[in-house]
Amino acid sequence: MSFCTVLEWVTEWQFWMAVASLIGGIFAIWKYFNGKKQQEFENYHRLIERINRPLSGDGSTFLQVQQAAIFELRYYRRYKKLTVKLLRQLLSLEEWRSNEKLRTSINDTLNYFGETPIG
Repeated sequence: MSFCTVLEWVTEWQFWMAVASLIGGIFAIWKYFNGKKQQEFENYHRLIERINRPLSGDGSTFLQVQQAAIFELRYYRRYKKLTVKLLRQLLSLEEWRSNEKLRTSINDTLNYFGETPIG
């Protein structure tokens, strides 16, 4: 196959090659955003798991992990309604309500979302 033959073939098929490239690009973008959405979902649920571990022992180190996780929930605005509901449920538990640091962290996050903090 000579160079001229290849050039003629490319000229004749350039439209279809452009269409194929465009379809490939659209698929890659869709796959990227779909993967990003899934990663966000998994990260959010990992935070919820960290928050819901029971406070046991001295708990001082884990208390800091829970506070950090509560703070991080602010970055998941897609889950705002669920987050507010879960945080309010946690504050309805005496164990959480009696812990000033956790109560402050939860109320700060509720305030960040424009929700009324709980006593």
